[in-house]
Amino acid sequence: MVLSPLAVVLLSGVVGMGVAFLVWLHRDRPGAGPLAVFVVAASLWAVAYGVELAASGVTTMERLVQIQLTLSVIIPIAWLVTVIEYTGHPHWLTRFRTVLLLVEPAVFVTLVWSNQAHSFIWSGSGTQYVSASSVTLVPAYGVAYWGHLSYILLLILAGSVLLLRMLFRSNEVFRGQGVALLLAIAVPTVIQTLFVFGVFPTAFDPTSLGYVLSGVVLSVAILRGQLLDVAPVTRELGREAIFTELDDQVIIVDDECRIVDINAAAAALLDGDQDSLLGRSLQGELPRLAETVPGPGERAQTETTLEHDGGVRYYDVRVTPLYRAYGVVSGHLISLRDITDRRQREQRLDVLNRLLRHDIRNEMNVVKGNADLLRDSADAEERERLDRVIRTVDDIVDRSNKIGRVTEALETEQHSPTPLRGLLETVIDEAREHNPDATITLASEEGIWIQGGPSVLIALEELVENAVEHQAAGADPVEVEITATRADGTPGVRVAVHDNGPGIAEHEREVIRSGTETPLKHGSGVGLWLVNWIVRNLGGRMSFPETDGSGTTVELQLPAAEPAHATDEPAAANRGRTVD
Repeated sequence: MVLSPLAVVLLSGVVGMGVAFLVWLHRDRPGAGPLAVFVVAASLWAVAYGVELAASGVTTMERLVQIQLTLSVIIPIAWLVTVIEYTGHPHWLTRFRTVLLLVEPAVFVTLVWSNQAHSFIWSGSGTQYVSASSVTLVPAYGVAYWGHLSYILLLILAGSVLLLRMLFRSNEVFRGQGVALLLAIAVPTVIQTLFVFGVFPTAFDPTSLGYVLSGVVLSVAILRGQLLDVAPVTRELGREAIFTELDDQVIIVDDECRIVDINAAAAALLDGDQDSLLGRSLQGELPRLAETVPGPGERAQTETTLEHDGGVRYYDVRVTPLYRAYGVVSGHLISLRDITDRRQREQRLDVLNRLLRHDIRNEMNVVKGNADLLRDSADAEERERLDRVIRTVDDIVDRSNKIGRVTEALETEQHSPTPLRGLLETVIDEAREHNPDATITLASEEGIWIQGGPSVLIALEELVENAVEHQAAGADPVEVEITATRADGTPGVRVAVHDNGPGIAEHEREVIRSGTETPLKHGSGVGLWLVNWIVRNLGGRMSFPETDGSGTTVELQLPAAEPAHATDEPAAANRGRTVD
């Protein structure tokens, strides 16, 4: 069955109204309102043309042509506003600019409905058959019509530039949306332009068919391409908000290291106004920072010092290249994070660590040496007190050695796949050597590998040592059970150390869980702290699951690793390590 021209244009009107309804369902999205107006106007235009084909009188046809020309005014304006909102520039539509935008359409509509008085729109008209039963009006358009057509093309060109600009800067999702919007206006506009210039050999105006095609494109974009559901305006506004509100200092420079954008935090660093800083050379404003900018296309991360408010601040500087189309580098994004407080804390910790690992230990050795000398000439009661002093000194030195080992391991180790069973057997052999009366058992699945370094061995040694040494006086013989299994439902490994001792006090567990100590709530030692630091550094966690009966269970969840290219060097390396 071949559809008549009348049926075709009426069908285009029906399809267009359906598309308008779909767009209206998304009216809360950026650009949905003007897009719905665009589609409704296009559909009514098609319906008016269909009625014109069915009309019999010239006067009626002229009135229908006037309606079509009036509707044609709405379409390019609605489409341009859609693009402006869709691309995230609604602030461009100020009241003054909106009035300017509507001046020409208002004048054109006035001329259309008063054409009989001046004939600026068309000076004469005739009729021509488009089919055996359909007749259309063929006006002889005047200068006002051609001026209006030029204005329409100008609006469409402006919106197309915005969309093309977005296409070069967006990802695949937004590119598809932009192409859909471009096709929705380009196809019928090209068809209309070719028709009015007499390129088509028929009197039938195919513009309505162009809008049918536009309706199909928009329908696909709405139902399949998430047009308006995921609009680039949201991303652009989000990026703008991040850039503006970010506490870090952010500066964007071009390929000649001139400032092209800067956020408020960076402007405060430069003691200037954001607008006044644009276009200035970074070398002239912050020469030390300009030295951190690498060559075109290169990334950089470094630390630098900058003077601000009469003081010197430390900054972590990250420089990222910015690319435009075809991989051309257009500049760099420089982000600065103030790390002055962190650097000062690190310096204090370094001093305290050196004091603990060297000075205190050396001084304790002096105390121990003098205590040993006094012990030889002391009576029994004094020797008992001196023995207590010596044991206390040994404990302090031992804790210093532990902290030194952990600190060195955390600062220098590189994680690699390590067989867990080998680590556990090494720990158990050493524990049995120092505590021959203790019963230590191991239940471990075969083929378990973890991602770790020398510090893992220290953590396991500390857990087993605590389990053995913290047995209550006069209690049953020490029993320690170690199990290693793959964690259910996770890619990790679970290591549990259970003893039959008095258990860990709840307040000590809470200190480890919270990560802080207070004068009223603190742990009795550093052992569990060291284990917790090591495990967290690996990306795991430590917990204290409830157990039936007496004793304590400390459970570690560690990241698993594939055995490929694995090595047990961490254990071997740590076994031979000496602490200065």
